[in-house]
This record gives sequence, C-alpha cells and structure tokens, in this order.
Amino acid sequence: MKRYLYILIIITVSANSLRGQGDVPANSIITNIIEEYAEAADAESFDFNTIFDILSYYYENPLNINTATENELKELFIINELQINDFLRHREQFGKFLSIYELQALPTWDLYTIQNIVPFLKCDIDAADFNLNFRDALTKGNAQLFIKAKRVIEKRKGFVKNAEGISPYAGDPNHLYIRYRYEYGQSLKAGFTAEKDPGEKLFGDGSRYGFDFYSFFVYAKDINKRISTISIGDFAVSMGQGLILYNDFAAGKSSYVMNVKKGGRSLRPYSSVNEVNFFRGGGAVVNLSKSLQVTAFASYKPADAIVDRDTVINSDFDNFGNIRVDGYHRTSSEIANKNAIHQTNFGGKMQYKVRNFNMSLNGLYTEFDIALHKDDVLYKKFLFEGKNLFNSSLDYSWRLKNMTLFGEAAMSDNGGIAQLHGILLGLDPKMDVSAVYRNFAPDYHVINGNAFGESGSPVNEKGIYLGMELRPGRKLILSGYADFWQFPWATFRRDGPSEGREFLLKCSYTIRRKLEVYAQYKYEQKLLNLRTENPVNIPVAQALQRLRMHFGYKINKEWEIKNRVEFSWYEHNDESRGTLIYQDLIFKPISGPFSFTARYAMFDINSFDARIYAYENDLLYEYYIPFYQNRGTRFYFNARYRLGRNYTFEMRFGRTYYDNIDVISSGNNQINGNTMTEIKTQVKIRF
Repeated sequence: MKRYLYILIIITVSANSLRGQGDVPANSIITNIIEEYAEAADAESFDFNTIFDILSYYYENPLNINTATENELKELFIINELQINDFLRHREQFGKFLSIYELQALPTWDLYTIQNIVPFLKCDIDAADFNLNFRDALTKGNAQLFIKAKRVIEKRKGFVKNAEGISPYAGDPNHLYIRYRYEYGQSLKAGFTAEKDPGEKLFGDGSRYGFDFYSFFVYAKDINKRISTISIGDFAVSMGQGLILYNDFAAGKSSYVMNVKKGGRSLRPYSSVNEVNFFRGGGAVVNLSKSLQVTAFASYKPADAIVDRDTVINSDFDNFGNIRVDGYHRTSSEIANKNAIHQTNFGGKMQYKVRNFNMSLNGLYTEFDIALHKDDVLYKKFLFEGKNLFNSSLDYSWRLKNMTLFGEAAMSDNGGIAQLHGILLGLDPKMDVSAVYRNFAPDYHVINGNAFGESGSPVNEKGIYLGMELRPGRKLILSGYADFWQFPWATFRRDGPSEGREFLLKCSYTIRRKLEVYAQYKYEQKLLNLRTENPVNIPVAQALQRLRMHFGYKINKEWEIKNRVEFSWYEHNDESRGTLIYQDLIFKPISGPFSFTARYAMFDINSFDARIYAYENDLLYEYYIPFYQNRGTRFYFNARYRLGRNYTFEMRFGRTYYDNIDVISSGNNQINGNTMTEIKTQVKIRF
C-alpha cells in the first residue's frame, strides 16, 4: 500500500516536470548520441545506421518497461549499465511498474535521463509474455517503404567523357535507394534494401540484377519458450566485448563516459547499406534451460578484394592483400574487384546466466576461398595471413548492487591473446566512475573484432581508461575521461613502439529540454612519423586540441535554435588552426504537416589535420557527418511534409562555398570550381 501511495505522490509532483514528453523529438536525441560517437570514431564514413534503425524503431514502437529485457535496454544507448541495473533491481524487488513516472524512484535516473528516454518507453501493466502467433504476425503487421534519390549537382571528374566518349565511372551521378520493412511489433520483422552509389551503373557492368547492392532479412523473436530468436538472410552478431566479433554498433570513447560496456542482442537483423560489416546466412538463439542459452550461426558471402592470380599454373598461389570496405563499383578496376573472394563463417556462444551473473563461451571460425597475404611492411609483421582462422573467448558480467564487473579474454589459433576488463561503479547518487583495462598482443589474430580502445581493432595495444560523471545539481552534469595507451609494436605511420594519451571534459547545463548549454574540451597526444630525408622515420609527438561551446534554446513548442562555436589546434612538425561557427533554425510543429531544419555555417580551417566534424540533420532515418576544412561557408535546408498518416515527403538542399580554393577533392571525385551542391529527395509510404 505504501508503494502505491508513493507512486501517486510521484505522479502528482512530477506531472508538470515531464509534461510534453511526447513532444521530445527523437531526432534531437539521436543527433546528440551520433555526434558524440562520430567525433570519437573520427570518420565521416563510419556506419551509424544501426543507431537510427534501433532508436527510430523504438520511438515508433516504445519498449514496455514491464517486459523490456536487459539487452533491449542496452540498445537504447541513452542509459548506462548502472542505470539498467537500478531498473532491473527495482522491477525485481517491487514487481511491475505502475506508471512511467515511477522511473523517478530509481536512484541513478536523473530527470534529464528520464526526459531523454521516455519517448522510447511505455508502461503497460497488463502485458504478458506470449508465444509468437504467425497468422497474426503475417496479417496484422505494419509496412514501410522508403524511396530515396540524391546527387551532387557539380560534375565530378569521374563523369567527364574523354575524346572517345568514355568516362572513368560506368554509371550516372545519381544515388538511388529503396528500402522495404514489415514489422509485427517486436516479434517479427522482414525487409530488403537496394542501393546504387553515384557512378555505379543500373543494369550493367557490375550490376547485372539492377542495383549494385541488395540486402534482405527475416527475423523472428520470442517464438516460444524454447526458441528465442531466428534470423535468416543478412544479420549482425554481437559477442562479449568485441575481442573476436562485434559487427553491431559499438560505443567507444565519448562524453557518455559510463557507456563503455558492450551489450545487446546476440543476433540482430541487418538492413543498412554498409556492404561489408554483416553476415549472410542464418542463425538462432535457443533456450536450453532457464539459465542456459545457446546461439549458433553460419554465413557465406562474397567480398571485394584485389586478387593476385598466378596466371601461369592457375593454382593455389592466388592470394589477396585485404578486403575493400568502401563498397564502390564505379570504375573498371572496382568492378573487377567486386565479389572477387568469398568468406565463410561459423560461430556461436553458450551463455550461462543466473540472477546478476552471466558468463559466455564464444567461438568463431573464418575461412576464405583464397589466401590472405600480408604486405612486407613493418607494422604488418604479426598480422594474420592464410585461409583459416579460429578465435575463442570467455566473457563475463557480474552486477553487485551499485557495481558492475565485466570483461573478456580471447585467443586466436596461433596462441595470440587479447583481454579487456572493466568496472562501473556508482559511488554516490550524484557520482559514477568507470575504468577499462585492455591488453591486446601484437600477434593476436582477428578479422571481425571491434573492441573498446584507441584503434578499434583489438590488436597491438595496451591501455587504461578512467571516466567520471558528476551530477551536482538537477540541471548540471560534469563528465570526463582520461585514457592512456601504448602500441608495443609498430603501427600505420608509426615505425616503432609508441604511446599516447587523451583527455576530455564536458560541462552541460540543461533546463527541462528548454535550454541546453555545454562546453567541451578534448586533448589528444600521440606519436606519428616525422617525414624526413632519412631512410628511417622517427615517431614524434603530435597534439590535437578541440574546444566546443554549444547553445540550444527551444523558443516554444514549434521553434528551436542552436548555436555552436568550435576551435581546433593541431601541432606536429608545424601548426594548424581551425574555427567553425554555425546557426541552426528548427521548426517542428506538434501537429502540423510541414517542418524544416536549416543551418548556416562559417569555417576557417587551414589543414586536414585540424578538421572539424559536425553532425547535420538529414532525411528521415539518415545521417550526414561532413568534416570542415579550408575557408568558406555552408548552408543546408531540410523540408518535410506529411500527407495524412501514410505519406511523408522530404527534400534536402545543401551547398558549400570555398573562397580559398578553386578545386574540390581529388582523383575521380575532383570538382573544378569552388562550390559543391547536393540535393536529396525521399518519400516514405506506410501500409
């Protein structure tokens, strides 16, 4: 009875503080998450579609807090392990949640966290576990169809014809994309994706079946008490902390200092357009008992590579140097490299879980039909070569009150070892700390690894990471981390052992999604070869500093503005500087059919090393993270119009103007001029 009275008080007191939670735009939350991890990844081409797919899905199909599993909560990326622990412990101790407002009773869930995550959650007291009804699943689901086209208006060198009327690129400048998805709640999903990149031919060289790339999947969940998951077609796999396999989105270093532990579903359907980082075949998750669960999968798919063939005897001397990951098939050489090799994978894991402790034994076998041959360069001395590779690992996680211990130890079949161990600790309702230790041997062999660290791949690295988050008030959050690492052997552009360090500090002040102000400073120092006339390159220290000041203000329920000023400083054998200033204007009415976002930016950045990344709002379920370099201005305008409940039309126009260069990019992407203009259109149809 006391609990019911307590819940009633919470609802009464907090109704105003959380009022309007349904109006919180999902894209605004996703933007913050993407931008944080994109800066850490430091690559505009990194694939963040996973976050869009998952968060966008849960925004339209909120998780029921009375049935949500630990893995589903981890997929939201908004809450950390300690907050998940509090959530599960509260539900286990008190039973089902009576209201969404009851989340405020969780010690580690501050109001800012709740306001961010509530749009992705719902509270259904009467919901119960059930077996999948295939008849209902096939007839009562919802379907969505996306059709998208985009192109750069200026002509690139690859599309310019020579005297014989032949251009380097086989196809036209249009980027075409079709995606269909059918969903029955969270139980059954199916869909396909088709894509043609600019320069690729539609029905022609390298594209015999029309589009250059096709992807499809069928995914069923909670089929019955024995069969938990079945995935057919394209899928992603998550194991442990990524020491042998993790081709799902993996959080890295960012201001989310407590989100350093990997997790999520073992099998997940794949519907992105990254043409490399997925498996194709089938997999299943089976519950052998209440505490024992087994995951098994098999995959066979082609991959792009430059193959060195023995044309004399045509024997097993054929080999390739590496797998091409860009997915482009525009030129004759790129088309020749398409699907040149095939990769076979078998793997699985056996997980034992009892209350707050779980342990898994993982294994992955990889085989190529042609041997991988490494180059004779210093930093590749210990890397894998051959046709076959087997990796095994043991990972664990143990929740004990306000503490979580986790880790993984792995071994490749040559005896190389990699290990990672971490701790998450809630010292106080207003203070959390995290620590991660990693030790990856130079001779550890891995192909699909994606672990926490400086380089991403768990090879040739030792390091210690320390993070802390302070919440001195309801509106103020201080977060920061320090990371120290070593590379015991030479790495790319470092002809010898090296070391580095990185620090980040962020101070944010938020008023109930009305005002968001933060300042963030990042410092990174590491060694890099200094190019000289001597035959031996000597690694010397380089330093990169970034300072960002951000201001966001919601004028009313429809209008919002965002301002940012960011500086960068880079020092190596010379010095570089960079400045970026932008103004965003966002119009999103609560019920109106028309909305838009716009930005005007000015930048002055005198080198590639001092480049600055900035996330841009884009078409629905798409992202764009360009880097700014040189001197000039940029603006873009996104417009969206909803026609009834089933049709959404979108358009995006963006242009970058440079006032210090007359040629943009290089190679076949070169534009002779000082402007680059892109236009995109998309229609979304719901069935």
